[in-house]
Amino acid sequence: MTRRTRPAAATALLAAAAVALTAPPAPAAPATPAAATDFGPAEIRTGMYPGTNDLCLEVADWRTDDGAPVRIWTCTGGDNQKWTQTADGWINLHSGKCLEIPAYGTDWGTQADQWTCDGGSNQKWSDPPASHPGTPRRIVNAYSGLVLDVAGGALADGTPVIQWGYHAGANQFWHYDPAKDPYS
Repeated sequence: MTRRTRPAAATALLAAAAVALTAPPAPAAPATPAAATDFGPAEIRTGMYPGTNDLCLEVADWRTDDGAPVRIWTCTGGDNQKWTQTADGWINLHSGKCLEIPAYGTDWGTQADQWTCDGGSNQKWSDPPASHPGTPRRIVNAYSGLVLDVAGGALADGTPVIQWGYHAGANQFWHYDPAKDPYS
């Protein structure tokens, strides 16, 4: 390197370092996708203890549009409360759309919704092995690394379902309809 090229190389190196320091942080490492085999349709129910205050994960108001919010509601057996787990993610039986965190959000409190399945990591979910067999499990978004959470821990009809950092609260545990649960 000559005396003339050294300052240019140093300037380029400093510019690259400045860009690296101002870039937004990368999202958490993706979680392993859920079970390799499909199962369902099954109800995804709230809570640590099956049969106690169970409410179902549902697409609000039987909606079929992209962006329809996901919430909890008294289990009715309706198809808007039934989900099939595939390699593409959790698919709602009524709408045929995937459970997702919109726009690849990584913010705590982002409400889950449904969207046309596109294979994005924001539509992929895992339930860590420590969560089963036969016990309630966390459902972790593959892109953000945050868990599916009942907002504010309110077990009441209409409560939004969001993503949040794991804290082991009962509002972050889910169980599947026992007749359909491959882990029970």
